[in-house]
Amino acid sequence: MSEKYPKKKLALFGAVAAGALALGASAVLAVPAQATPGRVIDLDIGNDRVVHTDVGDRGLSVGDEFVYSDKLFKDGKQVGEDGSSCQVTKLVGERTTTNCVLSVQLPDGQLTAQSLWTKGSDTVRMAVTGGTGAYRGATGELTCNDIQTPHETYRIELDR
Repeated sequence: MSEKYPKKKLALFGAVAAGALALGASAVLAVPAQATPGRVIDLDIGNDRVVHTDVGDRGLSVGDEFVYSDKLFKDGKQVGEDGSSCQVTKLVGERTTTNCVLSVQLPDGQLTAQSLWTKGSDTVRMAVTGGTGAYRGATGELTCNDIQTPHETYRIELDR
């Protein structure tokens, strides 16, 4: 009888070890690909289209929406496109605050970003909120400069 006890203990240990190994292997396989840390992407923007949807009170009011689309260029060559929408959240005199969501499509994946923007300011910093493909798990900051001008640019600084 003393021989069976060590075999049961060994079998239990083996089962626990096998389970732990399987769990560890599945955790390693489940780790998503991540954007390259410290990567910077500079893009020139070609404004394509802007549409304003007037909702609620006639004229510019809270709830109105602006929808934008752009062509994205690197070294003079088109490398992608984007689309964004901004909803008016606050009006104080001539000052219009909007909540904006942006999706950037590039050859190796997409990035998403979000921020508040006060119309008329020529720079906005957006939080990178995620991505697909090479940008899966991305975080960082997307800075839009010279907004809605022929010199508009994006500088995307990825943390991961």
